[in-house]
Amino acid sequence: MGTKQESHELLSQIKGLIAELGWTQNKLARILYSELHEWDDEDEIRRFQEKLKKELQRPTTKADRLKVYLDVMVRHPEAKKLDVVMNRYIPQESISPSLIKGMKDISSEIDNAYNKALHRTSR
Repeated sequence: MGTKQESHELLSQIKGLIAELGWTQNKLARILYSELHEWDDEDEIRRFQEKLKKELQRPTTKADRLKVYLDVMVRHPEAKKLDVVMNRYIPQESISPSLIKGMKDISSEIDNAYNKALHRTSR
């Protein structure tokens, strides 16, 4: 379960990756729908496009859902061509909650610093 801050960071990452890939939100919705559903139904895809647009505007969208979206995006062949790093923390039962938070914060800072440096050098 995520926090509003985590959802905000994930929304920012998703929107940044959409821009880097040159995708529209509708294209992202089609890709997500195809990956997450067994059958592609045009009417359902259109509904999902509208739902996704709303989810990407709301800071209350659940972090777990956004993580799934980001994971699908990062695994997409077009995204693999980009030089983007997405660190993912894998929880360990033997680590204290304060250490877990610290590791997540460090990971987030590494992502931000790397991607900012990448944007400066690519311009």
